[in-house]
Order: sequence, then structure tokens, then C-alpha cells
Amino acid sequence: MSNSEESRPQKKRKMEESPSSSSTLSSLPDDIALKCIALTSRSDQAALSLTSKSSRSLIASSNLYKIRSLTNHTETYVYVCLRTYIDNWYILRRRKTLNGGSDLIPIPSLPSQPREASSVVVIDWEIYIIGGLINGVPTSDVWLLDCRTHTWRIVTSMGMARANAAAGVVDGKIYVLGGFMTDDYSCWVEVFDPKTQTWESLPLREEDIPLPGLIHDSVVWDQKLYAVDGRERTFYYSPSESKWGRGKGGHLAGNRRDWCMIDDLIYCVSSKGRVYWYEGKDLDWCDGDGDGEGEQEGMFSNEVKGLDSLRWRLRCSRLVHFDVHSVALWEQERIKFAYSVGRTFTRLIDLLPGARLTNSGSNILLFWDVTVGLYGLEIWCAEISLKRQGVEIWGNIEWSNAVMTIDRPLTDRYKVLYSASVTL
Repeated sequence: MSNSEESRPQKKRKMEESPSSSSTLSSLPDDIALKCIALTSRSDQAALSLTSKSSRSLIASSNLYKIRSLTNHTETYVYVCLRTYIDNWYILRRRKTLNGGSDLIPIPSLPSQPREASSVVVIDWEIYIIGGLINGVPTSDVWLLDCRTHTWRIVTSMGMARANAAAGVVDGKIYVLGGFMTDDYSCWVEVFDPKTQTWESLPLREEDIPLPGLIHDSVVWDQKLYAVDGRERTFYYSPSESKWGRGKGGHLAGNRRDWCMIDDLIYCVSSKGRVYWYEGKDLDWCDGDGDGEGEQEGMFSNEVKGLDSLRWRLRCSRLVHFDVHSVALWEQERIKFAYSVGRTFTRLIDLLPGARLTNSGSNILLFWDVTVGLYGLEIWCAEISLKRQGVEIWGNIEWSNAVMTIDRPLTDRYKVLYSASVTL
């Protein structure tokens, strides 16, 4: 028998004797197997989940994410929802190259069409898509994306259909404010308890509600949910005190949007392409009775330094969050609004254009679009690390590249609807 013939059965025997990762894990107690899996990357876990049913069960276990958190092995991922002609939900994945950068990788999308004007919140590994517009009509539907398995399920619906509502998480519960045009103030605030999977309407009197205009952003600070309206006024609801409050009076210098909280500081981007930061306590800064009379720059005097090279690109971007319903509402109120601020505006897209800003851990991400030729469109993203130097904050561009190229005739369907940062 030749050496090659002898080697074949020996090689086969070695392969049979070499246990696979899944069989090795299945031979271990669950608590030990979970500790082993917790040390691996999410991409390795995805491959491992394909090997057996028991591996998938372990990887989907909530205990795995508790262990990863305790052992400091968590990873941050950014999920992005785009209104496009095909897949609409993506995960931003880092390139394994020397030059770095990222790409948008499609994941299973919402069973129904992505909703304009939805509110988005994150609890642990779950992204909640709350309300929004379907064919221009507000809905009370709530969907949940499990980021461990990239699967969707519908959640108990709200008592009131809402669009452009403020939403945030306080003490593990989801609070939703406004987002509808009605005189029924009994449902102005609803709270969702993930443990019981139930919604509850909080009783409020009409005189208790500050009645903000069209809400375009919200943020949680000091256990209070703040809503930001079209005049950049802030209003808050404090669940612990069960009361409303008025924040800053607001003005329209720069039209800040896409507010997010990072390390107790709030960041936002203006229609002029500038990125600003300020302290949470500045949300309550106001002049007099907070009606906007006599307001100065106040809380908006802090610009993130070092991002001049991005300013023009952000300023020219048209990745907007406004839908046909919002545009119609703006047209109805435009004349009255222009009169109150002493300025004239034409289109809502000109008043509030710009990029989408979100956080990725302690960094910020900026999205914008670039037209290519007659029909093409590139969606770009940049990751910015932040460093405080004295009283200033400086940003450094860690990477910047096109994360998606669309080579089709452009329509208003191509836009970033929302993005969310999840730690797994």
C-alpha cells in the first residue's frame, strides 16, 4: 500500500476524532459554555449559532449579555433604517482592512414598510419602533427588533395612534409624549412596562400640558424626558414627580436636530453643518417665562472644534426625517410661524435639512448624502471621537467613507429614517 493510501484513512480518522466547537460546547455545563461564548466576538457567535440548536439557544440567552457586560466584552453596533427601494434595515459593520471604515450590511427588515415619523428607543438589546405614519395615517403599532437574533416581533399597541412623538426610557420604562392632534388629553402621555408588556395612560389635565409644536427630537436627562419642538423650545415630563415643566424658550439660529446624550453631554447638528454640545442642565435654561422673548445664543454657544472639513458636506445633505404629513402640517402653519419669528421660510426641507447624528459608544456618528452624476447617490458616514480640552471639546475624524451607493433615479424615498446604538 502506498504512503498516500495509508495517509487517507489516518487523516479521516483524525477528522472524526477532532471534536467540533458545537460538540465541545454541548458537552459543557451551560454556565461554563456561556462564559466561553462570552469571550468571542459577535461575528464568531453568528457563525457558531449556525452549528446547532443548542448553540443558538445559548447565544440568544439574556445571561450571555449579562456575562459579556460583567467581563467587559461588550461591543457597540449601530443600526440604521433607510427608506430605499429594497432592504431598509442595516447594521454598520467595521471593515477588516488597514484603512478601516465601515459598510451598511442589510439585516431582516420590518415586515411592513418602514414608518415615517416613528419614535425609536433602545432597551438592552432591543430596539422599539413606536408609532409613525403608514400611508400618511398615524398608527399605534409598536415593533421590536431583537438585535441578538435580528428577528422582529410585534408588541402591544399603544392606546393612541401617534407620529412625531417624543419617546425615551426612564427607570426601564418607555414614556411616549404627544404625537397627535386631538383634544383628548387623557392619552397625551403613555408609559410601557416591558416586564408586563402593557401600556398605561397617565392622567393629565389640559392646563398641565405645555402643548409644544411639531416635535422633532427628544432626549432623557436627569430622569426626565425632554421634547424639542420646531421652535427649539424644550418641554419635559418628570415621571418621578408626575409633572410637566418648561425648559428653554428657544430660537431658530441654526435649527439644531438629532439630539443624543454621550457621557452626560448633549450633542446635536445644525442645518448649517455645525455640531454643538452643551450640558444637560442647559435644557432648563430660559429667559423670563421661557416664551422665547429676548433669547440669546445661551446654550448653543459650544461648537465641537476640529470638524470644519465636514461642515459643507453636512450643510448640503438632504437626509431628512420629514414626511408628507409633516410637510402638509408645516405648510398650514408656515405663515403664522414666519410672522412670529420675523423671518420667511419656504420649504420644510430648507428649514430643517441636514445629517443624522447618533452615538456609537462614546463617539458620535454623522450621516449625510452626496449626489453622483444625474441619478446616483452615496450615503456617507463619519465616526468622530471626542476629547475635552479645558472648556472646549474637540472632535477627531476616525474614519469617513461612503457606506452605501444607490445607482437609480433619485426620489424622496432615499433617506435615513432613524439610527440607534446598541451594546451587545
